[in-house]
Amino acid sequence: MIGHDLEKPMTARSGRKPGRPPRYDASMIAAFAVGASLALIGFWALLVKDPLGGEPVATAVIQRHVVRSVAATPATTAGYAAAPAVASSRNGIPVVRPGEPLPKSGPVIIRLPGGEDAAEDASAPAKEAQTAMLEDSAYGPLPRVAPDGRRPLDVYARPSPGAAGAPRVALIVAGLGVGRDATLSAIRSLPGAVTFAFSPYGQDVADLVAKARGAGHEVLIQAPMEPFGYPSNDTGPQTLLTALPASANLERLRWALGRAKGYVGVAPLGGGKFLEAEASLSPVFIELARRGLMFAAASAGDNGHFSELAERAGLTHAKPATAIDVVADPAAIDDALADLERAAKQGQVAVGWINASPLGLTRIDVWLAGLADRGVTLAPASAAVGSQGPS
Repeated sequence: MIGHDLEKPMTARSGRKPGRPPRYDASMIAAFAVGASLALIGFWALLVKDPLGGEPVATAVIQRHVVRSVAATPATTAGYAAAPAVASSRNGIPVVRPGEPLPKSGPVIIRLPGGEDAAEDASAPAKEAQTAMLEDSAYGPLPRVAPDGRRPLDVYARPSPGAAGAPRVALIVAGLGVGRDATLSAIRSLPGAVTFAFSPYGQDVADLVAKARGAGHEVLIQAPMEPFGYPSNDTGPQTLLTALPASANLERLRWALGRAKGYVGVAPLGGGKFLEAEASLSPVFIELARRGLMFAAASAGDNGHFSELAERAGLTHAKPATAIDVVADPAAIDDALADLERAAKQGQVAVGWINASPLGLTRIDVWLAGLADRGVTLAPASAAVGSQGPS
């Protein structure tokens, strides 16, 4: 038996009947796969509307920038203007805004700016106005009169509340910018109608000036000017001195002007002796008038000598301010503020000058609390200007 099994052919042992072909071969399987693929493609083409046949589609985001003329922009107090409306479609091209459905066909989708983009665009006129009133220098951007005649004083001045003949008080708080925490505290606590004068020596004075303006304050930049008793009474390395030629003093003035942007004018840091030196002060006043700025200072006594010189230079200036904190005593400061209030009730804008000390700021808070109830309006320093300067 064993020998007979070994002599049988292999087919006999497999159990397959001789001559029967296999059920499927390779060509049949390939044909079936191709047919199924074609059927799926045809079914997909019937259901999906794609005139481009599956070609890649590019989606473009086009931002349309509107060119504005600075001269054509109406001058406003803050230097801002509303942005023009943007059309929703152009030349039959579908425009898709955020939240709207996509078009059913077409390779290009144009999305016009909106939302945050529109908000940024609305601030463009303000940036243009600032650029138009700035010139480059070795000390940074300096203020100047814009080509259309607008002055920094015109654009950055805070609106003056109250009627022309109503009792008004302008209060200038000087010496800000050196201590950041103290300056930020003053910005937060004092109303926007209080005018701030910033020392140019602060490390981040430009940032603090911007914050003060953002809180509504009118701003002056202080130029160090020779005080009585100099150099024992030292106002820093950039002090304008009576012993220096005009060219050197103007360079120091420009250094101070380049420390920040957006201010309406200049106030002295120190300055008692320099303000009485006509030969030294005249070129400075001419330079300030040429740049479209105003000048404000506390009066040395009752002479107001700098006012006459400012008139001759064509410089817009506030009337001499009354120094409030000559005596660093709460009762003395309160009395000086009361005198300022009485002067305002005489029919003119009374101007007060006080340094940014903790004592002075505390007494100001107390005084301001009932000022409106006593019939007096707080106004910015620009409300007390005299000469309007060159036209």
